[in-house]
Amino acid sequence: METRNTYIYNSHQRCLNRNMNPYELPIPGGELSKSVLVQKKRSLDDTISVARKFMTKLIAELDGTAVLIVITDHEGYIIELYGDEMIKWQIESLGLTPGIRLIEEEVGTNSIEMALKMGESVQLIGLDHFFHCLHESACFSVPFNSSGKIGGTISVMMAAHHASSFHSGLLKSAVDSIEREVRVKQQNKKLLVLNQVLMENSRNGVIMANEEGKIVEINPFAEKVLSCSKEEICNRSITEIAVIGGYMENVLRGSKKYEDIEVSISNKTYLFDTFPIYNESSQINGVFGQFRDITERLALERQLMLSEKLSAIGKISAGLAHEIRNPLTSIIGLLEVFKENLKTDNDKQREYFRIIFSELERIKNLVQQFVMMAKPDDKEVSKSRVSIHELMEDILMLMENEFRIRNIKVLYQASFKDKVYIDKDKIKQVFLNILQNSFDAIDFDGNISIAIDQGHSDNEVEVIIRDDGSGMDKDTLEKLTTPFHSTKKNGLGLGLSMSYHIIELHRGRINVKSEKGKGTTFTIWLPQS
Repeated sequence: METRNTYIYNSHQRCLNRNMNPYELPIPGGELSKSVLVQKKRSLDDTISVARKFMTKLIAELDGTAVLIVITDHEGYIIELYGDEMIKWQIESLGLTPGIRLIEEEVGTNSIEMALKMGESVQLIGLDHFFHCLHESACFSVPFNSSGKIGGTISVMMAAHHASSFHSGLLKSAVDSIEREVRVKQQNKKLLVLNQVLMENSRNGVIMANEEGKIVEINPFAEKVLSCSKEEICNRSITEIAVIGGYMENVLRGSKKYEDIEVSISNKTYLFDTFPIYNESSQINGVFGQFRDITERLALERQLMLSEKLSAIGKISAGLAHEIRNPLTSIIGLLEVFKENLKTDNDKQREYFRIIFSELERIKNLVQQFVMMAKPDDKEVSKSRVSIHELMEDILMLMENEFRIRNIKVLYQASFKDKVYIDKDKIKQVFLNILQNSFDAIDFDGNISIAIDQGHSDNEVEVIIRDDGSGMDKDTLEKLTTPFHSTKKNGLGLGLSMSYHIIELHRGRINVKSEKGKGTTFTIWLPQS
């Protein structure tokens, strides 16, 4: 590679060989169109913006020395120039304006082309320039790197009598700083894009506040959960956000963090984490919070626990059925014989027998429910073509007397009367259990409505049983399918648990809506085949 002095000498010779007159003004070539210049400027936007900050500082450090700053791209086209207005006017009078390319063939020996070709910082002072009009000037140029290659140059022009090697070192140091700052800025841009992608598409709610507790960022998922927009909530106090705002405020003021806090927002359950954000000096300058929806997970956990309970009940039931049912049948039979042989007219003894038989029937009924709960396999379901309409009419006929005693009015409508493929006895037990619940929820003078319709799907039948009884609170509703949980005085807590199990065996669904003091609605969907 040529040395500086060799390059300058050879450049002067090339200019003379091109018949360039050093005492005439240089004649630059064609100027870039405005659109191309804008495009080139946009490609160096990061460097230009960072350079302005550093070069403004450099000008201030030169303590009044008049300088002009010139930024070019990798081809030597002037992209921007600013600084001392007098030097700028002089340079522009030579035709050197943004969009002009600084090449030897047109403007003679120049530091910009020299820096681009040599790939290092250079200086041209006074007679180093080919054209006589520049002999009172000094130019310092340093190439800058962009994406691993030379992206252009940054130059300083001043009067030759002010120039020294100090200025060359100062410019090189400034360009090094500019390169580092640009790399950081570009990296931050990439991180910002990545952060935006993650924030926009995250299935977790994210919210951030600054050291003053003002909200500065919130992602779309959090907007949806909190029922607010980013424009509405930004710059407002974090304490205005219900439930989680208090935790974030505590983090900001107390330097502690919270993890896996279970919170309820809009009838859903979330796990919430929040922790402080620190700056380079390890001081808190913000707080970060995130929450994730665990509603479905909790539902699955409850379902798993229920399945485990049903499995345990099944094992117990098998033993109970064997150990209790057979001797119980013998006891009932022998008591029947004993009662017949006794032939007593004593009223107290007859009452005793009635109580004994009643209690034994209760035990027999309990064992029978255990036995039904012990059949988790769908092989135990014996399906046939059955009319749900006719099945419901039979049940209502069985319960007619009970309804009449309590003055309960039953409104029954069936727009769907086709036969479906179900286990008649088991589905009958489900309807009996639900109607019995409705019956028990009404003290006196109540209403029960039953409707059988085509479901939303063509292959589905919908059964709705609604009452205006006492209804259930949220806690009771959540424990509705839990075995042995009952609000009734003599209830076993197995009826609805067993009903849900039977519907699941039929690949159907149950939905329950209830409000304390306003009644309950059971909706059952069963496949038709």
